[in-house]
Amino acid sequence: MLHPVYYIILFVITFFSYIEIFNNGSKARIKVPYIIISSLLIFLCGIRIAQGADYWPYYKLYMGVNKYVKWENVFNADIEVTYVLISKILGYFKMPFFVLLFIFGLISISLKTYSYYKYSPYPMLSLMYFFMPNYFFSDSGHIRQAVSIALCLYSYQYIEQRKLFKFLICVFIGYYFHKTALIFIPAYWITRLNLSTFTCFLIIIFAIIISPFKPYLFFENLFSNISSDLIAEASGGFYSYRNLEGVGWKLNDLVKLIFIAILLLNDKYICNTTTDPNYKMIRNLIVTYYFLYYSFRENSIFSIRLPSVYGDFWTILIAMIVKYSNKSYRIFIYYFVVIYIYLMSWRIWPNSVALGFDKMSNVFNTSYDINYFIPYEYINEN
Repeated sequence: MLHPVYYIILFVITFFSYIEIFNNGSKARIKVPYIIISSLLIFLCGIRIAQGADYWPYYKLYMGVNKYVKWENVFNADIEVTYVLISKILGYFKMPFFVLLFIFGLISISLKTYSYYKYSPYPMLSLMYFFMPNYFFSDSGHIRQAVSIALCLYSYQYIEQRKLFKFLICVFIGYYFHKTALIFIPAYWITRLNLSTFTCFLIIIFAIIISPFKPYLFFENLFSNISSDLIAEASGGFYSYRNLEGVGWKLNDLVKLIFIAILLLNDKYICNTTTDPNYKMIRNLIVTYYFLYYSFRENSIFSIRLPSVYGDFWTILIAMIVKYSNKSYRIFIYYFVVIYIYLMSWRIWPNSVALGFDKMSNVFNTSYDINYFIPYEYINEN
């Protein structure tokens, strides 16, 4: 199971989420604990040892960058330039590996929690939804994509303000953390579509129907007809995964169908009653998530990794649905979401053990010598 410290954090978030729900979303009451909890998550993300899906590969990569990559080759190292650049800078000052983890956690978690607080009517509920389980698999696991997603989430404010240039800057910075950020570029225009509830339903059904035809192979022709260093770099990842098979229908898909039902059953009422212009815009992004997810079902990597930048907006949308849905069953939806989150914490127990989150393994309580995490071999730059 997850270490008790993580459950204590979850209980505290739940407590303050209850307070904000029954105080009609008063952010002033939860601002200080929200900042403290967010800061704690960043801290735990940075001091961890042997926790997370890619912990040791990232550690070896950190050492390898300093050992094999010259400064002049930072932009040609076959991995996103930001990871190489940050690794080289930290290595130059002989910083341990967990400083790199702290930097990535600081960027990703601070940008995400800022966005939740700004756009979610119930930030604590959004924080709880994010914590279980994205915090463990993304921000404490796939750290490059976590930062990339955070930058796209942060860029939403420029979508709202219709500032295309600033939006593109955020996305392209995100691209240099993880290439999947490019798929978020259409979001600037998708948010402006005036989609009815029935149209959203048809889009999701259409995605399920076309999935056996592997529509993602369209990108193969696109890449072959476009000559660009940026596209060429992104296409490398595409060709690496294009032949992977889908994972079939599982319990996770049943959960997705339940959340789709919650969205569609409440959507018309919310669209007719809410004055929050961000609801429809974020709703469109979630519909896009489901369209991509089901369209790419025949490929196990594309269906999970590519749409995830859109899927992270569920963290905000679920709070909007609780806030803006019909009063007669608003609290019921809230309790359903809380129960779902706790059931999710139970379901990920086997993974949490495999990824080291059943222990509170960090720089303060392990037997590792700090020198083990400091680069000890450097490429000759002369």
